[in-house]
Amino acid sequence: MELLALRTGQLLNQSELGRDARLSQPTIHRYVSLLETSHLLERLPAYAPDRTTRLLKSPKVYWTDPGLASFLAGLHDETALKHAREVGAFFEGLVLHHLRVQASLLAPRGRLSFWRPRRGGEVDFVLEHGRRLLAIEVKLSETPRYGDTEDLRAFLDLHPHAAAGVLVHTGREVRRLDDRIVAVPWDLLAE
Repeated sequence: MELLALRTGQLLNQSELGRDARLSQPTIHRYVSLLETSHLLERLPAYAPDRTTRLLKSPKVYWTDPGLASFLAGLHDETALKHAREVGAFFEGLVLHHLRVQASLLAPRGRLSFWRPRRGGEVDFVLEHGRRLLAIEVKLSETPRYGDTEDLRAFLDLHPHAAAGVLVHTGREVRRLDDRIVAVPWDLLAE
């Protein structure tokens, strides 16, 4: 479980995880499935316009409770968490937790995924509601900048029908960073 906690927000490679845990890939598959069935772990699928392609791409893995993930990773106090290299991934997991709630309130229910093109870069979350898309990037920063929107702009250029891009940050102010991108404090998602 500790190895999975340390991989929060990363692509799930069960063979690699099995090597690190010294367990077979089928055993890892069963453990991951059990954690997912018990709603402790979530596989976030990759976004692709073609739904068949989505099924073939590797998912990212998140613990449904980012506090549990940080505890399992051995981060038992605030100081350790602030200085951990995984803190950004745990923050991303916290934002996913709130997005999951927001998506469930939509009728029909919204779908969450992530986008990673072949050329590199990544958009942390794509919220799909019917044929509408909202791209969401998460930054553990109090002062979001235009440079933080590069991957959002790439997604919006490739998917011009997308509604907008949102950069979720830890600061206090809502700011427009581009014509179609707005920076929003994370705690607005929680309200």
